[in-house]
Amino acid sequence: MSAQVANAAVSPSMVSNILTILRHRQRALVKRGRANPAMSMLALTAVLYFWLGRMRAKKAPPRGMAVPHLKSKFFMLDVGYNYVKARRDGVELQFIQDLSKQGLTLTTEFVGHCLILAFEPSSVQHILVKNFENYPKGPAFHKAFFPFMGTGIFNADGAAWKNQRALARPHFQVTEYKGAAHIETQINQVFGILDKSIAAGEALDAQDLWSRYTIDTATGFLFGDCINALDIPQSAFVSAFNYTQKVCGWKIRLCDYQSLVPAKEFPQKVKDMDAVLMPIVDAAIAREIERQASAKAGEENEHKHDNLLTHFLNSVDENGNPFDRIYLRDLMMNFLLAGRDTSTNLLTFMCYNLGKHPEVMQRVREEIFEVLGRDRKPEHDDIKKLKYLKQVINETLRLYPAVPLNIKTCLEDDVLPNGYFIPKGSLIVHSSYVTHRMKEYWGEDAEEFDPDRWGPERVKLVRPFMFFPFHAGPRICLGQNFAYNQAMNTMTRLIQRYDWKVVEGFEPQPESDITMYSRNGMQIIFEKYRGE
Repeated sequence: MSAQVANAAVSPSMVSNILTILRHRQRALVKRGRANPAMSMLALTAVLYFWLGRMRAKKAPPRGMAVPHLKSKFFMLDVGYNYVKARRDGVELQFIQDLSKQGLTLTTEFVGHCLILAFEPSSVQHILVKNFENYPKGPAFHKAFFPFMGTGIFNADGAAWKNQRALARPHFQVTEYKGAAHIETQINQVFGILDKSIAAGEALDAQDLWSRYTIDTATGFLFGDCINALDIPQSAFVSAFNYTQKVCGWKIRLCDYQSLVPAKEFPQKVKDMDAVLMPIVDAAIAREIERQASAKAGEENEHKHDNLLTHFLNSVDENGNPFDRIYLRDLMMNFLLAGRDTSTNLLTFMCYNLGKHPEVMQRVREEIFEVLGRDRKPEHDDIKKLKYLKQVINETLRLYPAVPLNIKTCLEDDVLPNGYFIPKGSLIVHSSYVTHRMKEYWGEDAEEFDPDRWGPERVKLVRPFMFFPFHAGPRICLGQNFAYNQAMNTMTRLIQRYDWKVVEGFEPQPESDITMYSRNGMQIIFEKYRGE
């Protein structure tokens, strides 16, 4: 075989052409009774596909070192099969963590692309901060998530992303949410739900509860219009929100072959969400028209920027045009994803960790009672004093980060700080889940829940980019402080009133579509706190 063919990149068109040739060949063999079309096509295509990819991987880089290849017994087919099986069985994160034992920077061929796994903190810092412009989300990501999130901030690059971020940033300043007023109605609803489960003597799925709670607090805070998911145990919106994330999660993993993902219900699920979101957008537009009419008549209106949605209604897009209703819908979906799922994940796994470690819960309760007593609601200054509770949050985020996997596209050839060469067009994956659990950085107890590692002395051992639960660099989560504030307020109120434990024998199954969740929910038994 010629050098040109041996070093060729494996593109979707090449694979398509090879498949066509093989298909015609197989038909001819079948007519003669000499071949099984299904098995032989699969074997030939797979071997050729991965062999060509391996030839490309072995090509010497123009500078730096070649990234070590993942170990494989049969043309990467065994790795591919095991990955799909792990994804199906809900142990994808553990599978990727196990791969990291082969090295902190690895490569393989993946559906026509060079895939790089980068787990070293210095590499993560390079990708997210030092050479940020070279690592956008890329076309595969945009294609996967566009039907769900459109052109919103989570799915945007370049000017559109910069404009949306600049406009949204002021709304997430501390002054916008110093008090806990935005959660007061919802936390009282949570108390009612918990009291009913206690009276019935039943375990409760804390993940479902917190997903409905955070979608209500997020829509109220961000859009000024709560969707009342706490009132509806089987909310069509929440169901659609979860379904579309799962489909998009599969699509991004298949890159150029996203059409292979079965998604018959996807259009209807998007309609279910739009049936809730679009009336909120239209009502906000109508209020804004009324406000502007009042302003022309000389009447004052103090609610010009009372939530993120009205803030965007008074702004313009990256081209200087007012945001239309579809663009506003996309913005809402993106900020809702970030606002709901980050907090849902944090509250869910905090319940798990505290339920499994009653001694930690007792220390948190003692701190809360010392600062607030048994019933006073926390103010912003009180939250600053709950230092051990903050340690519990950080340790939860370390073990169960909201976005455990992230994928970027390399625009131009690059070399990581560790000397490994990254070819142009590569897909590069970094994982907070993996890096946060590495014994190389966190010690032999890296898998253990230990809030004391965030105490005054041990926290000094945490080097840059060992811990990045809210991403980092220019795309660091705008709602980071909001998430901490909400979690501390919510857990303070909860611990003042309740005790809880994890159902005996229950173990969560962490996995990720876009954000982390437990595949089998979070089974918790709550009871009223009796105290002394």
